[in-house]
Amino acid sequence: MKTRVITSILIVLVAIPTFLLSGYIVYPIVLALLAGVSVFELLRVHGSGKNPAVAIPSYLIALALPIFAFFAGEHVTQFFLACAAVIYAFLLYMLILSVFSKGKVPFSKAAGIFCSVAYAVLAFTALSVIRYIENGVFCFGTVFIASWVSDVFALLVGRLCGKRKLIPEVSPKKTVEGFIGGVVFATVAMLLYGFIVDMLIDYITVNYVILGAMGLGFSLLSQIGDLIASTIKREGGIKDYGDILPGHGGITDRFDSIFAVAIPMLVVCVTFPPFI
Repeated sequence: MKTRVITSILIVLVAIPTFLLSGYIVYPIVLALLAGVSVFELLRVHGSGKNPAVAIPSYLIALALPIFAFFAGEHVTQFFLACAAVIYAFLLYMLILSVFSKGKVPFSKAAGIFCSVAYAVLAFTALSVIRYIENGVFCFGTVFIASWVSDVFALLVGRLCGKRKLIPEVSPKKTVEGFIGGVVFATVAMLLYGFIVDMLIDYITVNYVILGAMGLGFSLLSQIGDLIASTIKREGGIKDYGDILPGHGGITDRFDSIFAVAIPMLVVCVTFPPFI
């Protein structure tokens, strides 16, 4: 636990200046690097980290899309159409690779690689885009609140009063009580975040109904994202995706809940903005 806490403090110390500089290209560059590390971890799970035919296009997509989001500006729709084209091209490439690899990349592996890489890369890309939409400087904080507050309090509540296992076949330590606690505290934290923004920023109006719904819905989704990542780990026969973050595992271990939240959060923030 001590190692986990120390690493968490270091993550916060790195995250704060990154967020403060998020209006500049340094933010998408950091996201691109994180996406690259996450893709490395995921390819290793699928046993394809050393296959250049798989690794090279995967890394190119991971590094390119979050950075290109910085230059999208007001053309968010066009940018995501371009992203869809890139992801489709990657899907087609993986299927063609499976056909001509003579069994070295079977269809099941090609599908698993595609799903894992697209899942991670699109999430980091959405994190980049959400910062640059209208009032994105406030919106992108909601992603981390819904995900990380939910994670932290699910762990704490589960350790304090967790009795009933949630899905022990997937994640033995998660409990029903922890799951509920994570949702409750994340929703409260989301509303508190909105209140702080409302008090400090005169020109912003906060829609608390939408913000509360986001806290509830996306904290649920974030914990499901955690379970999805645990399922992939179980099938890959590993405990953690990596060891770059002592006490936390790899980048994918730390961002697994965000993977499930980032894109739908972006959609909600554009369609039903909580900050006006």
